[in-house]
Amino acid sequence: MYVFENGETVICSCTVKNGSTLTDPDTSMKITITDPDGTAAVDSKDMTKDSTGTYHYDYTVTKSGIYTVLYVAVNGTKTSKTKEHFRIRSAT
Repeated sequence: MYVFENGETVICSCTVKNGSTLTDPDTSMKITITDPDGTAAVDSKDMTKDSTGTYHYDYTVTKSGIYTVLYVAVNGTKTSKTKEHFRIRSAT
């Protein structure tokens, strides 16, 4: 789990592959970030495409605790989801 300081910008990034080949989903690439209270701080927002199959979303945190990130790639009728977590500690 990655750890950041409160107030930092967290760069959430992911890759989408078909087998071992980077690919773009046909329909959408979205992100949801849930804060430590269980509230969607970012709710199903489009991610920025960096290159084929590579995406990111910048998020500036304002609350300490553990966040959950959900990446959702939709390709026609198929949906792929990946989840990860990061922790924000209070600046001392």
